Amino acid sequence: MCLLLDPLSNEIARKFPNTDMQLISDGVTDALLEYCTDPNKFDPSRGVPLDRFLAQAAWRNVANIVRGEQRRKAREIKASSAPAEELVELDVTAGNLLQEQERRRQRQARELMQMVENLVDKRILELRLAGERRTEEFARVMNISHLPKERQRREVKRAKDRIDKFLERSKKGKR
Repeated sequence: MCLLLDPLSNEIARKFPNTDMQLISDGVTDALLEYCTDPNKFDPSRGVPLDRFLAQAAWRNVANIVRGEQRRKAREIKASSAPAEELVELDVTAGNLLQEQERRRQRQARELMQMVENLVDKRILELRLAGERRTEEFARVMNISHLPKERQRREVKRAKDRIDKFLERSKKGKR
């Protein structure tokens, strides 16, 4: 294989004249390693010599690498010319916007919690606002953990639906 590395690298370098030699070397090396890993890919009955088979595989590898590099550079150029509003992670005001959204979310959660008077319903709402989805947690709060799982699911869903309807009616009454 060492005998093929330099001649293949030189041949592929001629086909890709303005390409970094490291990229060419990577493509050629990958072609040789792929052949070593699975020599059955080469079929001598097709009339193509091994060196031509490897040259074609190396050419494809380098072409793929070059295309990938071109796409990467295009993304970098696009990102560097994008307006600051599109680069949220680099925008100083993005943090302020995220903080404002979080404050608004917390205020809305407090308002919802104030509407609910029943302590169990409050705890269910707290779990939902925290993103909890496991029936077991709601069943524990509702003190129905002793029931079969399917019955727990139904009871938890009923409680959630009841709270949702109550909050919906309460919001409409405020308007």
